[in-house]
Amino acid sequence: MTLKSLIKDRSILKKLIAVSIYAFAMGYLESAVVMYLRQTAFGNTFQVFPIRFLEPKIGRIEFVREAATIVMLLTIGYLAGKNRFQKWMFFVYTFAMWDIVYYICLKLFTGWPASFGDFDVLFLIPVVWVSPVICPILISLLLTITSTMLILIAEERKSIRVRFFSIVTFGAGSAIVFYSFTEQIFFILIHQGQKGLGHFTPSSFDWLSFSIGFTLLCFSAIMAITDCYHKLTSQSVAQRESLLS
Repeated sequence: MTLKSLIKDRSILKKLIAVSIYAFAMGYLESAVVMYLRQTAFGNTFQVFPIRFLEPKIGRIEFVREAATIVMLLTIGYLAGKNRFQKWMFFVYTFAMWDIVYYICLKLFTGWPASFGDFDVLFLIPVVWVSPVICPILISLLLTITSTMLILIAEERKSIRVRFFSIVTFGAGSAIVFYSFTEQIFFILIHQGQKGLGHFTPSSFDWLSFSIGFTLLCFSAIMAITDCYHKLTSQSVAQRESLLS
């Protein structure tokens, strides 16, 4: 079976549509929660910095809520995928779509971000992640495309193994991107403690580190797709030859 025939497979397309609807709903929900939090911390729905900490009880609830969001995404991936690899790819696909929809909804509801260069707080685990909005959007677009292709390929193969070099490249790229998102935060925490974050408003970003990390992620994605697709086509050729013989 070729990738073209897989795209015509209505069962996998229906599953992708259902998961996409779930991701859209979660993106809307996340944007609404962030609007409420900004209203609570700043008295408006578009201000992000300087970072304002919620009261401890609410802060703990918000921390667990973020972790619960990841659990929800993992669960939908587990339910949608038919093998371990596809389950993981459905999680990646849902996560990426959720993030894109989140920013679209915030823009529609509040007018923020005003530009792709606006800084945002991306995540709170294990520390605060900060970057221009364009960065998570680029990563989410890459993950959406890559996971979609790999979901389709995994629909045909019972098991898929991505080359170790692709995994290492992905891990290195992810680590460098994480560093670019958190280096300023770690510097403040080390030298000023958590109180220093209350005065932090980012004015610069380590574009070099992010570019290197994102390039490695792109390279890893290309390797994974081409390698898995080659295995799929090789399997199809072998099956046809066995039938003919």
